[in-house]
Amino acid sequence: MARRTKQEALKTRQQLIDAAIFTFAERGVAHTTLTDIAQAAQVTRGAVYWHFASKAELFNEIWQQQLPVREIIRPNIPEEAWRDPLRLLRETFIAVLQYIASSPRQRALLQILYRKCEFDEEMMPESEIRERIGFSRHYIGGLLRRGIADKQIAGSLDVDIMLTILHGCLSGILKNWLFQPDACDLFRQAPALVDNILRMLPRPENNGSQSGK
Repeated sequence: MARRTKQEALKTRQQLIDAAIFTFAERGVAHTTLTDIAQAAQVTRGAVYWHFASKAELFNEIWQQQLPVREIIRPNIPEEAWRDPLRLLRETFIAVLQYIASSPRQRALLQILYRKCEFDEEMMPESEIRERIGFSRHYIGGLLRRGIADKQIAGSLDVDIMLTILHGCLSGILKNWLFQPDACDLFRQAPALVDNILRMLPRPENNGSQSGK
């Protein structure tokens, strides 16, 4: 009986987290009450307080649960891409965009982060959330440096500058899509979007001359 009670408690806790994600995305964090979340989860307000002392604690738990998107999409990357840094970069960006486009939960999380949240001192900092789930400068920077070492990318590339450019491109695409999802078929257009972004990477001169023949 005790085991069943614990399982039920964990199930209720997850119901509250799931309900909070979609309620925050719809109403905004500041305009959502714990009563709103309880109603969305179809539990009592007391059940919310049993699991979470405050809205900020519930908000923080949402993000602490999230795996980095690059880990979630890892099984979608073709095996042969792991041996080719430039292809791995391309496949990673495409898989991330397509995953976000096809996952209502991930879309709701991004709506909270980009559009529906005013951070205060009790909440996990925005920078930490972005590092947990978003663009990893360390990971992408490593792929760019591997590309340079493999002579797929020109050695003149300023990796730090390119990381800022790539992040701005991907972030801008996602923000525009969240505001106007009907203006872009993000899933279908992801490969073309990524290919155009990656054209900014300078190639070694000998590669360029060969491709131009």
